Amino acid sequence: MIELSQVEAHFLRQPEIAAWPAMIDVWRHYARNSRSWRLPELACQAVDGALSAVVPVITAAACSHISIVLVDDILDDDLKGLYRQLGAGVAANLALAFQAVAYRVVAEMETAVQPQLLAELITLNLQTARGQHLDVQPELSEAHYWTTVEAKSTPYYGAGFYLGALAGGAAPQVARELRRFGVLIGQIIQVSDDLADAYQVPACPDWRRGGGNLAILYARLADHEGKDRFAALLPHIAEPQVLEQAQQILLQSGAVSYCVYHLLQLARQARGILAGCSVARPDLLQQFLAERVAHLFELLEANNMPLPAELAAELLVRHQ
Repeated sequence: MIELSQVEAHFLRQPEIAAWPAMIDVWRHYARNSRSWRLPELACQAVDGALSAVVPVITAAACSHISIVLVDDILDDDLKGLYRQLGAGVAANLALAFQAVAYRVVAEMETAVQPQLLAELITLNLQTARGQHLDVQPELSEAHYWTTVEAKSTPYYGAGFYLGALAGGAAPQVARELRRFGVLIGQIIQVSDDLADAYQVPACPDWRRGGGNLAILYARLADHEGKDRFAALLPHIAEPQVLEQAQQILLQSGAVSYCVYHLLQLARQARGILAGCSVARPDLLQQFLAERVAHLFELLEANNMPLPAELAAELLVRHQ
């Protein structure tokens, strides 16, 4: 296992960073919750590659992730965003710096696949920027939701698996298949997070925005008995009793079941990719997928929501 200190040491090698303490502070702030930085490492382990080869791409993935989150919190007006402490201007400039470091780290790699790695990183950041642009548009439709998810929420996960597999020595076709797996993981995490965010107390920023949350979007657009009441509650969602009523309508309207349905379909597609992909340690990726689905199980239980029998059966099979 690669120690986080190894990745940080690689980050600190960049000459500008020693003279820019704010970058180090921001790095360490996000390093407290760095699970998603590990995607290249997991992919490398799955293809039985040398872990030392992926330290640079983990560093690049971490820098890209920090850049994305810094900007995303500003766009979402997130009350917990680091920009609240730093100021939006400072946070935006730091995001540019972290993205630049990500490119340089990969550009300096001495490997035959360096051009493909750099191209993937560029695509990751460009697609995500487009997705963040789509996410702040006022359009309210499910088609727009999925287009935004594809651009904003999946490139990081797809690239994480692709970068780790290719840097770890996997054949290009295997790396591309793991990218497809990562894209599905990104969709699973997005829909699962939508449900978790919708049941946060106090109300999360999703309630104040357009159609960026699948559960809330469903309750706004689908034909159900509580549709008008739900619309009337939204302007007052900051009030605890109003939020509780709106969350009950999410369950009663079928919004929760609709999200669960999509999660099941996505999980099946991801398992299908793993079944047809030749990797040395498929069990690592199967377990990773199982943990993502189990997260939904925990969410439903925590909010006293009935677990669909089909999902319960799949979870039981997955954990035997």
